[in-house]
Amino acid sequence: MINIKQIQNLIEQIVEEKDLDEEEVKEAVVYALAAAYKKDYRHKEERVEGRIDPTGKKIEFFLVKTVVDDKDVENQNIKFNPYRHILLSEAIKINPNVKPGDEIRIPLEYKDTFSRIAAQTAKQVINQKLKEIMKNSIYEEFKAKENKVVSGIIQKINSKIVYVDLGKTVGIMYRSEGIPGEFYKIGTRKKFYVYGVEKTPGGVEVYLSRANPLFVPALFAFEIPEINEGIIEIKGIARLPGIRSKMAVKSNIEGIDAVGACIGPKGARVLSISNELNGEKIDIIPYSEDPIQYVLNALSPAKAVSAEILPKRTIKVYVTEDQIPIALGKNGQNIKLVAKLTGWRIDVRLAEEPEKEIEGGIAEVEDIDNTKPGDSENSESPEK
Repeated sequence: MINIKQIQNLIEQIVEEKDLDEEEVKEAVVYALAAAYKKDYRHKEERVEGRIDPTGKKIEFFLVKTVVDDKDVENQNIKFNPYRHILLSEAIKINPNVKPGDEIRIPLEYKDTFSRIAAQTAKQVINQKLKEIMKNSIYEEFKAKENKVVSGIIQKINSKIVYVDLGKTVGIMYRSEGIPGEFYKIGTRKKFYVYGVEKTPGGVEVYLSRANPLFVPALFAFEIPEINEGIIEIKGIARLPGIRSKMAVKSNIEGIDAVGACIGPKGARVLSISNELNGEKIDIIPYSEDPIQYVLNALSPAKAVSAEILPKRTIKVYVTEDQIPIALGKNGQNIKLVAKLTGWRIDVRLAEEPEKEIEGGIAEVEDIDNTKPGDSENSESPEK
């Protein structure tokens, strides 16, 4: 026998245990009861729907049929199915305003007892519906976190993938998305960048990264209120994961030091983020609309004598001999990051010999790949 109070208690229990929307759970339970009603009392081809009546004291059941025009049936334009269709001439007796193509709900005899098989059917339907609701709920929750930072505990590691417990679901980080040289240990909590969320037949996949260039500005936005509030704006990022990043910032309010706010008192803010990134060095530079000034700012800590704009979107920078290794950086890291950050081809020359090219002194914008890690090689589905 259907006990509406027990049903309501069941709904409330499911909502509390699984943290789901009450209306969605209620719909799932009523849908399952309609399936049980159909199993015991109606034909398998019929469509039965249920609802809690306005008084809230019982479940009402309805037979749903599609209205078809009598002439279309007579002319055999429509193959009439008595279990799914109702003729317009009959339907208008129930609802005078109905028209072909509409669905009409015909009240069914009230029943409050079901067979064991029908009850089992209802249970299976509820479980299936709840899985769908949970899947949609998790998808919506993490879709809202896309391009943001999440915290998770490393749950499992294999040769290709690091699995991360995110609470309601498990995120996956391909090895190539990790910071080079970083060691991952089961049970360790770390922060990750969410670069993709997808629904799959197996559930919701949340794709994580610690090597993505956008992880750095996302961390700053996560840690620094001024960025979240729009007082400070991040204008660009170039990154060599685990080695060095350069990030350009500007203040949207006069009198606010954007670089100082990101670095923090005694460097505390930037140091905290650097530690999260396995010791990666982070250069915070002031953004400038003037391309030459922007490049000179980005070239820091190197100091230039002068610079000029040349054709083919090139900026030639002149430095003294002692500044060349600083301007280029180890293995050309500094100059490459400058080119990627500013979008300008950089040509560093010795001020005393401006016509002579320096070995490693030219950096193209494409010298650093700042695309999302794993776009091609990580497209396969992970094996869990």
